[in-house]
Amino acid sequence: MEKLMTESGLKPVVIDSNQDLSRVYCGICSNIGDDDYDGDAVVVDGDLISTPFCSHKFCKACWSKYLKKNFFSVEKNHTAISCPDRDCRAAVGPETVEKLTVRDQAMYELYVLESYREKYLGWKLKQCPARGCNYVIEFHLASEDEEHSLNIVCLCGHIFCWRCMLESHRPVTCNNASDWLSRDLEKLIEEVDKPSTVSWIDANTKPCPHCFIPVEIDGERPWAQFLTCVCSGRFCWKCFRSPETHGTSGSCLAPARSSNVGFNHWNRAKPGISCLDLWSASQVNLVNAKYELEAFEESIIKKPSDLKEQDVKVLREGLMLIVQCRQFLKWSCAYDYIHTEYDMAKREYLRFLQENASGIVHSFSQSIKEETEAKELTCGKLLSETTNIGNFFYHFIKTLREGLPEVQAESYDNYGGPYWLCDRCTYGNSWFQRACKMCCDPTASKMDELSD
Repeated sequence: MEKLMTESGLKPVVIDSNQDLSRVYCGICSNIGDDDYDGDAVVVDGDLISTPFCSHKFCKACWSKYLKKNFFSVEKNHTAISCPDRDCRAAVGPETVEKLTVRDQAMYELYVLESYREKYLGWKLKQCPARGCNYVIEFHLASEDEEHSLNIVCLCGHIFCWRCMLESHRPVTCNNASDWLSRDLEKLIEEVDKPSTVSWIDANTKPCPHCFIPVEIDGERPWAQFLTCVCSGRFCWKCFRSPETHGTSGSCLAPARSSNVGFNHWNRAKPGISCLDLWSASQVNLVNAKYELEAFEESIIKKPSDLKEQDVKVLREGLMLIVQCRQFLKWSCAYDYIHTEYDMAKREYLRFLQENASGIVHSFSQSIKEETEAKELTCGKLLSETTNIGNFFYHFIKTLREGLPEVQAESYDNYGGPYWLCDRCTYGNSWFQRACKMCCDPTASKMDELSD
């Protein structure tokens, strides 16, 4: 039994009967050397601290230096911190640390927390990455949907990805989110800072009426009336008609009815500026939603109202849902840039979904505001709206994860020949093929997965 207690650092206290209790030396300072000792290390017994399991006493300064060194050196091997005396294995516990400075106590609490997390929970316990937040979150696999479970909502209102510790970035992957923040976003900002680039595109290119990709006008041959797109379609850059439907005299007829539609479609689907503008606007909405949540929490703490506990819970869940929805809408702009750059039909459909979802969230936000200002809170109404919005965004997220399957590859009736052009990759497919051979090719799919 005595051996077990000694190995655990719980050894009995043994006091030297010959020790002078009126004047005691610090076990570290007084042993520096006789030549260096000037008597300053001699202190009264009340200023020295020992563990409950031994009689070795040390001053607060030496304790602080010793603990600071050992807290950071034993984190990885999880060995208990023992008495500073080399031959003593008495454990250092909270009874000893509470007699030290506040800084030492905080350092000890952090050490205990980190040791517990590393030894027992591994990656299942992490601190919220939000600035100023001290909450520690334990991970539980909530469902079989791993991606859904990895998005964590902290009590402070911050939503983050458990895997990469970035803010929640659904519907894009961790790699996509990292590339967007470190590369794509900066690139778009640089493009916006160069207005000459946009004006040059508007002045020197024309959108193809088949696929809406801008085609450069041949400056060396301004008399060349017909342009050839990468999709193999040919059109007049003045009236957007094909050579077959163009006037035989060479002069342009009235513009084709679909030309203006194509031009507007191309303008609306510019991947750079429009995505950046939507991202910036969504960021503003997200900040406002977080501010409203923080203001609600502060009002409940500082000025308790007549609201019941259930009412407060319903309002808090509604405000937190708005934050989650705003954050998803923000990152759907990154999805727009990454996944619909060459798919104009899907981009248009995605913009429609974004606009619809934004309107629903705004309406729900107004409902919460009206309920908080009303004399009596209607919990049933808010609960119903919260459930409906949650279901709507669940299907919205699922739709984006599946690649907007409602939108099929568009075929261009104005383009003659035995092929139809894929709206994404402009590959010419046979009319007997319902799906694009290039996009649906198994090898291409594997390459896409590797690139992600």
